[in-house]
Amino acid sequence: MAGVSVLLVAQALALLSLLVGLVIFSLALYGYRRNDSRAMLALGCGIAMLTVVSTIATILAARLFGGRLAPVGSEAAELVGMCLILYAIVLARRE
Repeated sequence: MAGVSVLLVAQALALLSLLVGLVIFSLALYGYRRNDSRAMLALGCGIAMLTVVSTIATILAARLFGGRLAPVGSEAAELVGMCLILYAIVLARRE
């Protein structure tokens, strides 16, 4: 019984993380359009990769490959997201 409630809490937190990631991405996209800042676009895409794409990659890999490759897709998405955030920081220092 406790395992089910822990799973529900984990799923609720994952859903909340997705929603917050989408809100941050939409705000960064708005900032990009308003200020024409490529750094803001890279930051938003990096955060989206860390939250939304990572979760979707995990779900798809678990469904398609039975969970053995789920960490690989998630870790790859997170690595790309961190590289985009690093690029945004470096790019913002130059602008």
